[in-house]
Parts: sequence; C-alpha cells; structure tokens
Amino acid sequence: MDTDYLTRMAYHCIICANDATDVLKSELGAACGNYSTEDDYLKGILEHVKRIQRSPKNYLDGWNLLDEIDIRVFKQKIKTLREHIEKTLVTPIEKRGRPRW
Repeated sequence: MDTDYLTRMAYHCIICANDATDVLKSELGAACGNYSTEDDYLKGILEHVKRIQRSPKNYLDGWNLLDEIDIRVFKQKIKTLREHIEKTLVTPIEKRGRPRW
C-alpha cells in the first residue's frame, strides 16, 4: 500500500511522527509499503511506537539523536502519536476522511 491511499486520519499519524522526529516520520511512511490494508498498517506502526515508548532513550541513541532531542518532550510526542493511532484504529474507516488523492 502507498501513503497516498491512507485516509486523512491515518495519514495524520505520519504528521504526528514528524513532530517527534523526521526519522520516525520516514520510518512510518516507508512502513506503509509493508502492508496491504490501512488497519494492518496502523496495527504495525502501533507496535513500533509502543516499542519506542518502552525504550525512548535506546531509540534516540540508535539514531544518534540523544543530544539533539529533549527526552521529556519526545516521550510526550510519542504518547500523543500512540493515542492518535489507537483512536484511528477504533474509528470506522469510512469516518476517517478520504485519502489525500
């Protein structure tokens, strides 16, 4: 699947990820190609975000971002992203907004 086919609400996950770090935005955007449905994509990125949330320092250190990003702020942005993904998953797809195209 391509990001162009994501509903507006699902695409907003990528925008929220960008707010945390552009690396995460790239990861979530690229991950879209690994899934055939939007719900599968959302479930997959939710697991990734939960892993980051469990170990945010390791994630940032792995990308050499520990010195550039305030860990407290990053944790909050990851929490906001996780909550948005969860909200999107429980929203019926027809109510998530039309894809951007």
